[in-house]
Amino acid sequence: MRLQPEVRVAILGCLLEIERAAAAAIAGIAPNPFSWGKLTAPEFLLILGDLTTWALTHFESVRSWSVAEEMTATEEQEGYGLIGRGQRMSIADYAEDRMTRSLRDIANPKVRGPALWTAHTLMATCHVAASDRSSGKTTQDRQSALLSGLAPASRQWLAQRQANWPSDYRRSTWINLNEDL
Repeated sequence: MRLQPEVRVAILGCLLEIERAAAAAIAGIAPNPFSWGKLTAPEFLLILGDLTTWALTHFESVRSWSVAEEMTATEEQEGYGLIGRGQRMSIADYAEDRMTRSLRDIANPKVRGPALWTAHTLMATCHVAASDRSSGKTTQDRQSALLSGLAPASRQWLAQRQANWPSDYRRSTWINLNEDL
């Protein structure tokens, strides 16, 4: 496989961008609306938390990678040290009272990174994907590409969480998850 060092730079840039936006939001500073849509700091953190939890959760009964850990060959190779995988899991592997995994549950930075990379893919107005990832130029194109092949339970969980997001933001920035992709 041909090395693509620009992918590593893109991954690092996206991770730094979303981490900076999250740190600013924690400090009460709203994210840049040109990069993230018109959101308050608490709204940004809510959506980021929902997306990273969704990306880390296994919604199928078979052992599989979470959405965040379903990396392309280029992302896996070039993201070494930045993004990686944990172990294949299913919901049955969670503690009895848990149905989801969040960033708080994950200590491994190589697993936290892909959750942030996935959230960046879905939220950011500009995102440079790996050349072997089916993607699009607009945020909605990337959402459709990433969400179209997922288990219905995964899309349904995310659609339910979206009900708590600002309606203007959903209308202007997101595809309708209640429709078949």
